[in-house]
Amino acid sequence: MATAPRITPTPIIAHQIQNVLAFRTKPGAESIKGGQTIELGTVEVNEFQKVRLVCDERIGSTCNILVRMTIMEGNELVALLDQVLLTPHAQTTRVYDVPGTQLSIAIDGIGAANTQGAVDVLLYGQY
Repeated sequence: MATAPRITPTPIIAHQIQNVLAFRTKPGAESIKGGQTIELGTVEVNEFQKVRLVCDERIGSTCNILVRMTIMEGNELVALLDQVLLTPHAQTTRVYDVPGTQLSIAIDGIGAANTQGAVDVLLYGQY
């Protein structure tokens, strides 16, 4: 009786996934008044396969906050990638395939001029 030849399995090489903090607002949150817009910064994302947006509006805020991420090329704002509306004490996280080389991150205070909010915005990149 013949035996089947032994086949050596091909080893699977594990790909190390790395996550890095690419951007964050200042510790203690970014404060904004209703009706105000703040450009938080520009982030180079061309090295990443994916990015994760994490944002949290602080308890005690009296206005909503709109977080906007816009695709950029050079100094030009090209197209809105996404916008996230946060209410006081709300949080969200979203993952995006990297859409380009740079992202602009901005916030808008949504409410009357006598209201204010505070938000933490973090962007993680994944290699």
